[in-house]
Amino acid sequence: QDSAFVAADPAALAEILCLQEERVVARDNTVAFARLRLQLPQSPIRHHFVKATVKIRQYPDGTFAIFHGPRRIAAYSSDGTPIQNCRQIGRAA
Repeated sequence: QDSAFVAADPAALAEILCLQEERVVARDNTVAFARLRLQLPQSPIRHHFVKATVKIRQYPDGTFAIFHGPRRIAAYSSDGTPIQNCRQIGRAA
């Protein structure tokens, strides 16, 4: 017999299961979240994000991503270390 169940895409599951909160970027271009102060990197989108409202997503694997609108502008490990390859965010190691 064939099963009616279809395997879920791990990336889609991570987005569904993440915690999401809004924050306002501080004057030093940082965001406070989960007892961490996350420094936003330089971006081709804007000169800075001071006073901008951003969304922080915490994924099931403990990583974080910061979004400005639909754009992911930064990614961090669970200890707040910046991650250069944003494609690895939300995927268990």
